[in-house]
Amino acid sequence: MKTIFRFLALGILMTVFSAATVTSSFAQGDEAAAKKALYDTYIANYDKKEIDKRKIAIDAAKQYVEKYGANAADKEQVDYFKTAIPDLEKGVVEQQKLEGEAVANANQQKLFTRFDAANKAKNPAEIFASGKEILAQKPDFLDVNIVLASAGFDQAIANPPVDTYNNDVINYSKAAIQQIEAGKLSVTKEYGAINYVYKDKDNALGWMNYNIGYVMYYRQNNKKEALPFLYKATQQKSATKNFPDIYRAIGAWYLDEAIKIDKDRKAKIVAAGDKDTDETLAMLAMQKGYADRAIDAYARAYKIAKDDKNSKKEYTDNLYSRLKELYVFRYDGKIEGIDAFVATVQSKPLPDPTTAITPVKDETTTPPATTSTTTPAEPAASTTTPATPAATKPATTNSAKPATTPTKPPTTQKAETPADVSETTTTTAKTDKTKAKKTTPKKKGTR
Repeated sequence: MKTIFRFLALGILMTVFSAATVTSSFAQGDEAAAKKALYDTYIANYDKKEIDKRKIAIDAAKQYVEKYGANAADKEQVDYFKTAIPDLEKGVVEQQKLEGEAVANANQQKLFTRFDAANKAKNPAEIFASGKEILAQKPDFLDVNIVLASAGFDQAIANPPVDTYNNDVINYSKAAIQQIEAGKLSVTKEYGAINYVYKDKDNALGWMNYNIGYVMYYRQNNKKEALPFLYKATQQKSATKNFPDIYRAIGAWYLDEAIKIDKDRKAKIVAAGDKDTDETLAMLAMQKGYADRAIDAYARAYKIAKDDKNSKKEYTDNLYSRLKELYVFRYDGKIEGIDAFVATVQSKPLPDPTTAITPVKDETTTPPATTSTTTPAEPAASTTTPATPAATKPATTNSAKPATTPTKPPTTQKAETPADVSETTTTTAKTDKTKAKKTTPKKKGTR
C-alpha cells in the first residue's frame, strides 16, 4: 500500500509542477505578444504624414515605457522610446500648425478671390463685406484699406450721391494715410487694386486726404473739419494737387467766415449809432484777413482751371468774377494788380487753413460806416457737388491678393456765378480703353 501511495503522491506532485510550468510559459508568451503588438503599432505609424497615425505611434510608445520601463531586459527599447516620443510630439505640433495655416490660407484665398470679383464688378456692398473680413484678419492690409476708401468715395460722388459709406470712407482713408506715413508698403506695388489704383504713395496720400475732405465738406457739411484734409491733398505729388475745386472750396469757406463777421459787424455798427467803433474796425480788419486767404485760394483755382485747355470757359470766367469781387473788397475798390497776383500765386505756399488768420489793418482811414466796404454776396446754397476725378479702370487681379491697375476720372464742370458758388458734377470713366464722354479734362496722373 505504501508503495502504491508513494507512487500516487509523486504523480500528483508532477502534475502540479507541470501545470505551474505551463502557466508561466503562457504568461511570458502573452507579455511578449503585448510588447510586440505595441512595437508593431509604433513601427506602422511613427513615420506617416497623417497626424492621427503619428499620435497612435506616440501612444504605443508611451504605453511600452509605462508598462515595461522597469524591466532591465527592455532597457534598450525603453530608452529609444523615451528619446523618440518628444521628437514625435514636436513634429505633430509643427504639422498641426502647418495644416492650420494651409486651411487658413485656402480660406483667405477664397476671400481674396471674392474681394477681387466684387472689385471688378464694382459691387460696393460685396467689396465692403469681403474687405472687412480681410481686415478683421489683416488690419494692416494697406491695399484693402485703399480700395474700401475709394469704393465708398465713388458712392459719395455718384449721381445721385449714396451716403451709406461716408463714415467708412473717412475711417479707411485715415487708416491708409496712417499706414503709408508709417512706411507700410503696398502688397500689389500699386497702392490699391483693380479699379482703384494710385501707382505710388504720394498719389495715394493725395487721394486719401481728398476722399476725407470731400466727404466732410460736401456730404457731411463739416467744412472747417474738412479743410486740413483738402489742404493736405494739395501738398502731395498727386493728381489732387491740380484739382481747382479744392482751392475753390477752401476759398469759399474763407468767404463764408468773412460774411459771418460782416453781418455781426453791421449789427454792432447800427447798435453804436451807425458809427464804427474800435471793435467794428477790428472786425473789419479780420474780414480782410479772411479775404486775403480767400483771394489766394480763388486765384489758385482760377489759374489751374485757366491753364487747363479742357476746362469750361463758363467755369473759369465765374471763378475770376468771384476773385475780382474779393479783390475789390480787400483793396477798397481797386482792381490793379489782380492779374499779376494770379500769375505768381503758385510760386508761394498755400496758407495752411489751420493757422491763425492775420487781421489786415490798413494805414489809410477807414471809410465812414455808412459807406463801409462790404464783403461779396454770400454764395447761394449749392445743390450740386463739385467736379471730382473719376477712377478709370485697372488691370487684372492676382488670385492670392488683390491685383491692380490705375485709372482716372473725367469731370464735368458747372460754372460758378458771381452771386453763387455752384459746384460741379462728375462722371466716372468706364474703362481704360473706352473714354467716357466728358466736357472737361481728365486730371493728370492715375487715380
